[in-house]
Amino acid sequence: MDTIVAIHTRRSIRSYEDRPVERDVIADILWDAAKAPTTQISEAQLFTVIEGKKRIAAFGDSAIEYARANRTPGPGYDWLDRPEFSVFHGAPAVVVISAPGGNSQSLGDCTRSGQNLALSAHARGLATCWVGAPLLWLRTAAVKDALKIPSGYEPFAVFALGYPSGPAAGKPRDRPQIVWADAENEDHFTEDE
Repeated sequence: MDTIVAIHTRRSIRSYEDRPVERDVIADILWDAAKAPTTQISEAQLFTVIEGKKRIAAFGDSAIEYARANRTPGPGYDWLDRPEFSVFHGAPAVVVISAPGGNSQSLGDCTRSGQNLALSAHARGLATCWVGAPLLWLRTAAVKDALKIPSGYEPFAVFALGYPSGPAAGKPRDRPQIVWADAENEDHFTEDE
């Protein structure tokens, strides 16, 4: 698939076929993800793969329970009040991208890797959904230990991964707003100010 086509046709998918994703395909997708631009050595990122729909569903239930018990006041947690909500949307695989927690650039590095992951999966006929709901739970010491995420690392991006069982929902996006900082404004950026 052409890169531009992949960028314009990739969508978040929340419905997956009931079949596993082959490990060699996942490994190739993660190799593509690791090729994203980074501000630190690429070996600093860690990709954790969780497989098995029942195991993943149980993890999702635990993430919901943890978020309900530990949510902060304010917006952003309305998903906890929806009884039908599924953290991982029935996906047969989940990928967690972690990096050193003390590095201010880790979030950006994991985000760029996540975009590569989503595009690579789409180009291979798979689907992803970037999920933020389990992050509170994934960052607990017990869960990090269970998933073999090393001390000092934090999960920054999480993706449901699988073969899509239907079309993506949602509407096409509008073109973005653009501000051109043209040459007429150069005198506003002198060192004298």
